[in-house]
Amino acid sequence: MKKQSGVIIGFLLVLVIVLFAVLNNKNVPVSFGVASFSAPLILVIIGSAIIGALIVFVTASTTLWQQKKQIKQLTQELAEAQKDVEAKVNEAKEEQQREFRNERAELEAAYQAELQATKEQLQQLQTPKENNTPSPKQSYNYFD
Repeated sequence: MKKQSGVIIGFLLVLVIVLFAVLNNKNVPVSFGVASFSAPLILVIIGSAIIGALIVFVTASTTLWQQKKQIKQLTQELAEAQKDVEAKVNEAKEEQQREFRNERAELEAAYQAELQATKEQLQQLQTPKENNTPSPKQSYNYFD
């Protein structure tokens, strides 16, 4: 839709210029300070429009070229920044994982030590009970 409206506006501008040219077909003097000549008004108008369009094209392409160069530079900076951020995130992640593994190892060692101490206490408690239990009485066989 946007392209269609641009084409329609372009046709309308061409129509206005053609009507203006048909209505103003007389010769007019054109002076450049040192030199002067006479030409039909439509040629002066179209020549001026073409020169203006060329000036706009040159300035627009220069601006566009500068913008493309800036976009390329900013894209490279963004890629470098993303790599830096990713490296820092990975480094922080590895640090967290190391801390987690260390903490887990400490907790596991503490658990094993406590478990061993509990086993030793249980063994100490069970050993005296076995010694305190009365040994079964010997039965004597009197009939022998």
